[in-house]
Amino acid sequence: MKKVASSLCLSSRASTSAPGLIIFCTCFYIQKLEAAQFRVIGSAQPITAVVGQDILLPCHLSPRMSAENMEVRWFRNNFEAYVHLYHDKRDQYGQQIPEYRGRTELLKDSIADGNVPLKILNIKYSDEGQYNCFLHDGSTTAGTVLDLNVIVLGSVPLIAVEDYQEGGIRIVCRSAGWFPEPKMIWRDPSGQHLPSLPKTKAQQDNGLFETETAIVIKEYRNSKLSCWIRDKYLSQGKESTISISDPFFPQMNTSMVTLIFTLVVLLGLFVLTIYLFKLRRMGFSPSSDRYTYSVFPLIVSYVGDLLRQLGWRRHAICPGLGRTAPPVEEVKVTLDPDTAHPELVLSQDQRSVTWTETKQQLPNNPERFDAERCVLGCEGFTSGRHCWQVEVGEGGYWAVGVARESVKRKGWICFGPEEGIWGVQCWGDLFIVLQGPDRRPLTLDRAPRRVWVYLDCARRQVSFFDSDTKTLIFTFPLPSLTQDRIQPWLWLRDSRVQLRFPH
Repeated sequence: MKKVASSLCLSSRASTSAPGLIIFCTCFYIQKLEAAQFRVIGSAQPITAVVGQDILLPCHLSPRMSAENMEVRWFRNNFEAYVHLYHDKRDQYGQQIPEYRGRTELLKDSIADGNVPLKILNIKYSDEGQYNCFLHDGSTTAGTVLDLNVIVLGSVPLIAVEDYQEGGIRIVCRSAGWFPEPKMIWRDPSGQHLPSLPKTKAQQDNGLFETETAIVIKEYRNSKLSCWIRDKYLSQGKESTISISDPFFPQMNTSMVTLIFTLVVLLGLFVLTIYLFKLRRMGFSPSSDRYTYSVFPLIVSYVGDLLRQLGWRRHAICPGLGRTAPPVEEVKVTLDPDTAHPELVLSQDQRSVTWTETKQQLPNNPERFDAERCVLGCEGFTSGRHCWQVEVGEGGYWAVGVARESVKRKGWICFGPEEGIWGVQCWGDLFIVLQGPDRRPLTLDRAPRRVWVYLDCARRQVSFFDSDTKTLIFTFPLPSLTQDRIQPWLWLRDSRVQLRFPH
């Protein structure tokens, strides 16, 4: 067709008659249309962007030609409501979608070569979907469609030693704030994947995923392991590591088991003898029903309390540093008045704190918290093993934990490890682990009235125990402590509650 049209045009140029002039004009128009034909090329593969970052959506003409005098329209579902519009050699913003105002830029460095990529700033979760790149030069129209995948990178995985299970140690890894649902795996020091228990997930109201996986470690050779979580598209990952030392894996031979069993039996007989003697003095007869129904509940109660005591000592006295571990130092904590929020009132001995709605007239020094009702302890640690007890009463609104010495003091603080705070919080009827924006409630029979805080700088972890039940509440891994001290930390916003360090 092109060759025929060209020959007709050549013959018409040699004629000055009216029919020749008509043929010439027709051929000239056909040639113009042929010269203006083009294709618009984008990306055959989906483009992936991370929330908060910038992304470039590619689009260019083929064959290469100038797009300076064309209309370039980027839109999604609605042609009229555009993401970005270039027309009459300038950007047009009249009908731009409000969500994109101030966030788009058509790069024009190579527009003379037909290259018209769109830059979107500060990608949002709602930006995910299809984008149309449409070009029009007055006679020819062409376009292409691109897919944009948006990912949200969640929190650094949090590892906690929870309990003994199936003859091993149950270790749980949790992370929140991901989209789409991430992949979470356990790895040994060589990078090999370790088998884990079935993963649990939950999609929150904002569409982000919270995921959890657990592993049961039964052998000391797997004592150092990492929890690795990565997104679906870019495989960008975050990782946390934990080390479990050999005292968690007692190697018992047959003779040792026999000895322990014998000691337990003897202890049980001793306790039973004492209770029998007491019951006889109270007038109970061994043959009476009252005697039967009184003895066994007492024995069961005593054995249960003994097991709880053993569980407490397993964590607090032998937490995995080996038999040569240094002793645990019980710290007498005093609160630092220079850090206390103006609504927090310290006792004269600086061992307790209460909250009042009336702000005290205190100097706004750099160390003082001015928005969050927090206070730090005077003591700071970078090594050793330390513990202290906090009396918190029943219920209310309070938090107990530790914080970096360099923790943010001014303005709003999102309590969690990323801000340098590791703690647990009572929020009315809920008991919460402070993990940043996505706080995870714990299932407890009741909020503790007294909390032991156990800081192990060598193993880089902090644990919280219920003082009354002697049970582990939660364990946080800590980062390197070489650059910053760790200090006791309290938060209080309840006039009915007094947080106190007992003498």
